[in-house]
Amino acid sequence: MNRSNKKSNPSSQAIGLRIANICGRYLLHTDHLHYGFWPEDLPVSLENLPRAQDLYSQFLCDHLPEGVTTILDVGCGTGHNAELLLERGYQVDCVSPSPYLSEVTESKLKGRGHLYNCIFEELPEGKKYDMLLFSESFQYIQLDGIFERFKKYLNPGGAVMIADFFRIESNSGRKSAMGGGHRLSRFRERLAEAGEFRQIEEIDITENTAPNMQLVDETLQQVAVPIRDMVLDEFSSNYKLLYTPTRWLAKLFFRKKLEKLEYKYFSGARNPENFKEHKRYMFFLLRHIPA
Repeated sequence: MNRSNKKSNPSSQAIGLRIANICGRYLLHTDHLHYGFWPEDLPVSLENLPRAQDLYSQFLCDHLPEGVTTILDVGCGTGHNAELLLERGYQVDCVSPSPYLSEVTESKLKGRGHLYNCIFEELPEGKKYDMLLFSESFQYIQLDGIFERFKKYLNPGGAVMIADFFRIESNSGRKSAMGGGHRLSRFRERLAEAGEFRQIEEIDITENTAPNMQLVDETLQQVAVPIRDMVLDEFSSNYKLLYTPTRWLAKLFFRKKLEKLEYKYFSGARNPENFKEHKRYMFFLLRHIPA
């Protein structure tokens, strides 16, 4: 395995992905980190999540453009999609800024591709590909100048596949319970300004991905909330002299952060309806048309 290393400090996203990978492997027997793709005939449940995640990968494979042989998987997660593409005969290199996830990816690539341990903005130039794949990683990429950067890694006429959620304007008056995502309108503006890229395909799969939020909400309400309440009850009952001033100081100095955490994780707001109000999960296939 060829691997380019670059040290980086762990981010909240990297920590979250690592936790998700550990929980998925031991609770669901899967290390797939992507959203599930839920058709109408697949009941939404944790037991069916691995199946839905496989359908998500299948959806991406079904939309691979003709003529593609070399792919750069940017933000490859655990290497699940890369492994699937390798099994289908594609040549795949990966980009991952997470040392932990890179180790997982290496175990799947088995020397069949190059792993760049860095962010996309720091990826060395030189090698070019028929397609760049951004599967739930595009939200972490700097949008300004992105199309010029695409050209540095694409063969003439190469493609860019993006599958990720974007932010939209909402008139509901309710706050989004989930951060992340570029503004969809801003992405469209940047695409329109990039004269050398043509949109080949666009599919809104929000209805097929929003059910994942049902599983998130159920897990938070049935597991996280009871654990939080148990810890607070134990602390308040057995450590009253410490609990009262600690609670008062926390509200005094961290009130806004605590209110934000309460809303996002414990209020029941992180659900499919809230997701659809504030996000659009989009699939884009772009083609580079050299001037």
